Amino acid sequence: MTLLLELNDAELSLYRNGAPIYQQPAVAHVSDAGNRFGDEALKMTRLLPQQANQQYLSRLNADPLPVAGKQAANHADLVYQHLLELRPLVTEELVVAVPGTLTNDQLGVLLGIAQEAGVNIAGFVDTAVLMASAIELPTNAWVLDLHQNLACLTELDVGDELRRRKAETLSGCGFMSCVDGWAQLLADRFVQDTRFDPLHAADTEQQLYDQIHAWSRGRDSGDDFTIDIMHNGHVRRAHVNRAALQSKLSQRFRLLAQKLPSSASVVVSPRSAALPGLLGALDDLDIKATPIEADALVTGFARHAEMLSKGELRLVTQLPYEHVVREVAPAAPGATHVLLGNRAYPLANNPFGLPSEGKLGDVVTKDDKTYQLIVVEA
Repeated sequence: MTLLLELNDAELSLYRNGAPIYQQPAVAHVSDAGNRFGDEALKMTRLLPQQANQQYLSRLNADPLPVAGKQAANHADLVYQHLLELRPLVTEELVVAVPGTLTNDQLGVLLGIAQEAGVNIAGFVDTAVLMASAIELPTNAWVLDLHQNLACLTELDVGDELRRRKAETLSGCGFMSCVDGWAQLLADRFVQDTRFDPLHAADTEQQLYDQIHAWSRGRDSGDDFTIDIMHNGHVRRAHVNRAALQSKLSQRFRLLAQKLPSSASVVVSPRSAALPGLLGALDDLDIKATPIEADALVTGFARHAEMLSKGELRLVTQLPYEHVVREVAPAAPGATHVLLGNRAYPLANNPFGLPSEGKLGDVVTKDDKTYQLIVVEA
C-alpha cells in the first residue's frame, strides 16, 4: 500500500486508501519548552507572534529562523519536526504531491529531511497534474491552488497526456493574505460600530483570527459574517455582509486576472474553492472558474499510484489522460463602439457613462435607452 502526502502548508494532508488520516496547517509555535504544530500552533500566532512560523514548508531551506528554539534553528528543522509528528501514521512508503512552485533543490532538501525522519518517499508528483488527471478539461487549462502565503497557478497541456507547461507563484494571494484582509475589514467595522479595535490587543486579535479561520473553512460563500469579541467582561459584535467580504477577495486576485488570457478556463482546487466568496470574486473579475471535485486528488492517485511509486524516484509532471478533451468556444471579440440608433460612438470614454470595455453583441440598457456593442474596423 502506498500513502499520499499533499504538500500544501494551508493544510498538510496525509491520505490512506483515499481517506485523510492527517490534516493540519503547516504552522509552528517555536518554544524552548517544545514546538507545537498545526491547529494548536495556529491558535497562538497572534498571542505570541514572534514565536510563530507559517513559512517553513514553503521555504524548505536551511535559512535561520527569526526566533530560534532549542529544537529548531532553521526552517528545515521545523519541517523535520513536523514530519516526526506524522511518522507514527506513515507505516508504508508514500508519494508526495508537490506544488509546481517548489524547485528541485527544495525537493532534494525535503527528501533528505524525510530520510532523517524515517519517512520513505517513493516519488513526487505535481499536485495540479494529479488533481486534473481525474476530471474533464479543455485543451488548455489553468489550475489555481491556494497555499498559506501564496497561490500556485499551473498551466496545463491537455491531450492523450496531461502535462504541466509552467507553474507560477502569485504572491499575496494565499489563504493568510485573504484572512488578513478580512481581519482588517472587520477591525474597521468594529471601530466604526463600537469604537473598539480588536487588533490593538493580542488576546482580542487572536479571538478575531480564530473566528475568521473557523468561518472560512468550507462555509457557504453566500453567508454573511457576524463576529463576537470578549473584552474586559463585555461582548462586542460586528457584522460584515458577503458583498464586502467578496470585494476584498476581488482586490486580492486582480493579479490573477492580469496573468490569464481572456479566454482562460480555470479550475480551482477543492480546498481553495471552499474559501467563502472566492468563486464569486473570480467571476467579478471575469475569470471563468469552476471548482474541482472534492475527491479528485485521491481519485487521480488511485489511477496512477503504481506508476508513481515504482521505478526511479523522480518528479512526475505529466500523466496519461483518459477523458475526452473538451473544446472551448472562442471568446467573443471585444467591442470597440457603442451603437445608439444609427450612430456609433467609441466605447472608450463614451458620453453615456457606460463601461469602457465590453463584448461584441452585448446589449446594455441605461436611462431608458438601449445600446448595442459593436466592432468598427479601423
